[in-house]
Amino acid sequence: MLVDDEQLHRQLADPLDDRVRAVYLLLAQAKLPDGFQIRPASNGYIQKELRFEIDERWLFSAVLNKSWVLWYFRKPAFTGPLKDAKMLLRVFPNAELNNKNEVKIRLRDLKDAYAVLGWVQQNV
Repeated sequence: MLVDDEQLHRQLADPLDDRVRAVYLLLAQAKLPDGFQIRPASNGYIQKELRFEIDERWLFSAVLNKSWVLWYFRKPAFTGPLKDAKMLLRVFPNAELNNKNEVKIRLRDLKDAYAVLGWVQQNV
């Protein structure tokens, strides 16, 4: 459930590639398992981000850039059903591990976004 629709619209106010805008909106309005909150946020140098939280745990992030949305499977996600970050590298060939041992994927179109959301729906 999206927590702050007005903040989302402020994040999308700047000029943006239409495909990237569509990806970010899809993620913001996604139907996720019960209990998930999707919260537009900013944090330090990251000004346009969606945080995907459940039971006060911040599991996923989507950071808005001009040419893509950077999706993160954050470390807290690896304590439940998702225990191995490297498994995601096999599922998503374009994924990478960052220096925090979190998995990041550049989502450039709706196909990429649907793949990530489908995985979340089936595995969380």
